[in-house]
Amino acid sequence: MKSTKLLLAGTLTIMLVLALSACGASSTPMNANISEPKEATKELTIQASNWEFDQKEYHVKQGEAVKISVASSSGFHGVKINDTSYTIKSNESKILSFDKAGTYEIHCNIACGSGHTRMKAQIIVE
Repeated sequence: MKSTKLLLAGTLTIMLVLALSACGASSTPMNANISEPKEATKELTIQASNWEFDQKEYHVKQGEAVKISVASSSGFHGVKINDTSYTIKSNESKILSFDKAGTYEIHCNIACGSGHTRMKAQIIVE
């Protein structure tokens, strides 16, 4: 009986240690490639309407401070930059600088109807 309790306690301890270690920080922090400057040198407006963005690709320069805004011509929409914590709602803006060249996937993060899942585009940093 005592050995069963010890075995169970040991198993639970190992499971707890494994679970906590899995929750540790990843090698690349979520927002590592994006910074938030105080002032923008360029503006980018993402136009959203029901179930689409006005472009499939938005181009910005690496290191450039860009004021990104979301404007909705129909419905209420927002933008989430995948693999980051950055979101921008309709009629809001954020000043961001992409410190690493590459492709950043974006999608509408506000359930806006039957075509919501098709609202995807890319920010391409050159």
